[in-house]
Amino acid sequence: MKKKTPKIRIGQRVQKLRKDKKLSQEKLAEKIDKSTETISHIERGIFMPRLETAQEIADVLDVPLYELFTYDVAETDKTRIRLTNEILRLLKDQPTDLLRTTLEQVKSFVALKNTFSGRHKK
Repeated sequence: MKKKTPKIRIGQRVQKLRKDKKLSQEKLAEKIDKSTETISHIERGIFMPRLETAQEIADVLDVPLYELFTYDVAETDKTRIRLTNEILRLLKDQPTDLLRTTLEQVKSFVALKNTFSGRHKK
């Protein structure tokens, strides 16, 4: 069995994400100012999108850029990545003192969770 190349896997990922958003190839192409043929070639793995094009596709599909490249990541890991990125988005523009306080709270929460998890394992 022939192994799928990264171009093919990324193309399949773009296609899945596009279909999830109920967009046609034509509509996606129009939104990023590319031809429908370009989208078709990307989705069929004929060629890899340039980084700028990949970012435009991700923006239109309303996903972070890395989503186009997570074809071999388990769904649970994708969920963890999405949640972590959401936390980072919420905190990125916050003042340093709030970040320090949040870090200490997270550390306390994890320590508490680990304490209770340890009790249940015995």
